[in-house]
Amino acid sequence: MAKYSVEMFGLPYEISGTRRVDFELEDGAGISDIIGALKREIPELDGEVIVPGLNQLMEGFTFNINGRFYSNDGELKLHEGDRIVLLTLATIG
Repeated sequence: MAKYSVEMFGLPYEISGTRRVDFELEDGAGISDIIGALKREIPELDGEVIVPGLNQLMEGFTFNINGRFYSNDGELKLHEGDRIVLLTLATIG
């Protein structure tokens, strides 16, 4: 098992009321595993940030993992100690 932490900014932070959530998953977990853990820990994100019934982020949200942006990359494998940030994408209109 590996320990993961997700920091939240923008709307995910406003909805959850927490800046950071910690949980354990298998080492090498993927983004969908992280999203599933977030749904279990913070059910309020489902339907607001996470697509209902799926382990995918809704449009307008992204993860920044170790300085790179990812939304729903099925190939990415995470490791204990990775910096994972969930945030709202800013739009200019």
